[in-house]
Amino acid sequence: MMNLTKIKIRKPAHEVFEAFVDPAKIGNFWFSSSSARWEQGKTITLRYDEYAAQVDIKVLDVEADKKSFSSGERPGKNTS
Repeated sequence: MMNLTKIKIRKPAHEVFEAFVDPAKIGNFWFSSSSARWEQGKTITLRYDEYAAQVDIKVLDVEADKKSFSSGERPGKNTS
């Protein structure tokens, strides 16, 4: 299943992009924390402290100031 989410944000593209990919910033608005900077091919752990939950994502594609795509599937897990 492929989900596509779009929202309108009235901030400069660079500022929004950095808010997601920079672990020092992501905890200010979305997740509680991120284990590393989002870069293509990396596996990142996102934490939700409020719910005592975390998820590993694999960063599939990153284009600075434009997009980032990730998969919530666990790395190495066969989904077919």
